Amino acid sequence: MNRGKQADSCHEVKNNLLMNSLRLCVLLLSIFIQTRLVAQGVPPLERLITVDIRNATLENALREISRAGRFEFSYNPARIDGKAVVTVRLTNVPIREVLYRVFQSQVTFKSRANHVILVRNDAPEPSLKNFLLDGYILDEQTGERIAQASIFEKSTLASTVSNPFGYYRLRLPTDLSAVRLDVRKQAYVGETVLIRSRTSHSVSIRMTPIPPRLSLKTLPIRVTEDTIRPVNTLATVTVDLPAPGQDSTVRPRPKSVLEQGREHLTRLFVTAQQSIHDVNLNRDTLYRDWQVSFLPFIGTNHRLSGRISNRISVNALIGYSFGVRAFEVGGLFNLVRADVAGFQAGGLGNIVGSNVSGVQLGGLFNLDGGTVQGVQAAGLFNANMQQAQGVQLGGLFNVNAGELTHIIQVGGLFNVAGKSVYGLQLAGLANVALGDVQGWQVSGIVNRARSVRDGHQIGLINLADSVGGVPIGLFSHVKKGGYRRFEVAATEVSLLNLTYRTGVRQFYNVITTGYNFEREGSSDLTAGYGLGTGFSLSRSTLFTLEGTHHHHFYVNQPTNGGWNNQIRLSALFETKVSRLLSLAYGPSFNWYFSGDTTTPPPRRPNVPIFSEGTDGFSTSHHWGWVGFQVGLRFGNS
Repeated sequence: MNRGKQADSCHEVKNNLLMNSLRLCVLLLSIFIQTRLVAQGVPPLERLITVDIRNATLENALREISRAGRFEFSYNPARIDGKAVVTVRLTNVPIREVLYRVFQSQVTFKSRANHVILVRNDAPEPSLKNFLLDGYILDEQTGERIAQASIFEKSTLASTVSNPFGYYRLRLPTDLSAVRLDVRKQAYVGETVLIRSRTSHSVSIRMTPIPPRLSLKTLPIRVTEDTIRPVNTLATVTVDLPAPGQDSTVRPRPKSVLEQGREHLTRLFVTAQQSIHDVNLNRDTLYRDWQVSFLPFIGTNHRLSGRISNRISVNALIGYSFGVRAFEVGGLFNLVRADVAGFQAGGLGNIVGSNVSGVQLGGLFNLDGGTVQGVQAAGLFNANMQQAQGVQLGGLFNVNAGELTHIIQVGGLFNVAGKSVYGLQLAGLANVALGDVQGWQVSGIVNRARSVRDGHQIGLINLADSVGGVPIGLFSHVKKGGYRRFEVAATEVSLLNLTYRTGVRQFYNVITTGYNFEREGSSDLTAGYGLGTGFSLSRSTLFTLEGTHHHHFYVNQPTNGGWNNQIRLSALFETKVSRLLSLAYGPSFNWYFSGDTTTPPPRRPNVPIFSEGTDGFSTSHHWGWVGFQVGLRFGNS
């Protein structure tokens, strides 16, 4: 029995060892496959390897390099001497760097799939027009390669962006008197490298990160010559240290709807490389006298157009620039990141990131992120995020988030001002000012302002918190200092009248309705509208003159369902009883005309002026009388 148990125990141990061995093999195989896949995902020239080759033939050296990088070489042995002796020792560098050291610019190389193709350079022609610069952009502190860095030369505007592995390649003309290679990357100190040689060669550039959590007043540019770094070449960085207990984190201001819309439209037409340049070169502005472009990336300013301010800009379809200093026209759009001065016209529209001064014309729209001074006109709309001054014409509407000063603003449908308006707003439907208005608002339907000073509102509906002038319209409401009265009164015609007066004392609207409690011969309901004005006789007495038009409805009397109207001219006294309560009374002169042959509504008392008059141009009958009105008014003091 004991021998059987020992045999079973040994068998179990062997099985466990076998299973563990299988698991280890599977794990190693998966790691190997994963490593191979990762390597295959990186182009051969960008793979990092470590080599220690001493006095080996070129053929053996290439074999060792290909084995370390897990790729294959392809070359013509008749053009490349495989017996040459090579010595190279490098640690954790891209294969591209290794090949630079091996061939010393005598061979060019490029990758295709998992192969590196080697081609021997012919003897350089003495009259070459261009030369190539390439290399890596590296972090000086960590040695890591920096992707999406901007590399450019200012005089030719040649530019490129480092690839995901930090590699760049730039072609420059050989006849340049001086070559300064500028490198910019967000969160890094700018670099300028002086290039002396006019032959193709490699220049790797190291960049220094800007210290984190510091607000920079000046951003230094380090100037070097090729890859030689003099000691202490980094300029001093001036910083603002946060006060004790103060949060140094800058919280960006939330972007408005107009700002978001402008940015979205700009992104539709700008390439990814241009967007990278715009971010990296945020402290660099280049200046040119003129540019001609077809699209934002096809033109004389190439891919640096977003950082160039032009005096004159002519764009066949879509133009893109940092600024315009005199004149710009575009077949479709003009996209300008900063300021425009002078004249700008776009077949469809203009999108400007900052200020506009001069004349801006858009076939459909103008969308500006800064102030506007001058004349701005668009077929559909103008939208500005800051102050506007001058003349603004929008076929449909104008929207301004800022203040409007010394302006004439005309919108086919409506105008909206986010702050105060100093001038004239004229619109077919509505004018809205979230701030004060010092001037005029004229619209077909409604005007709205916080306060109106030294001007007037003219429209069907006028709304304001306070006014200094007189609003003119069918309905005007002034929150502070206006004239508002709710009245319960009786007249010689209607036993109960409910009336609301609103506006200002000098000119107010009257809305009224009457009810006769089914009195025989009288109309069932009356509805009226009118205008009035008031004169202060003393601190407690107001004299008002009102003209109202009333329509009489005979709901339960079908025979009197014709055109029955009354015009009433009233002279009323309003005497205060308390701060909010007044007694109103006074006579009225009335003219009643009807298309019916019935008698006018009964009156108590009845003081006729004329009875059942007729005219020669209609079948109407006319009555006139002297009436009265007495009631209680409730309203502001």
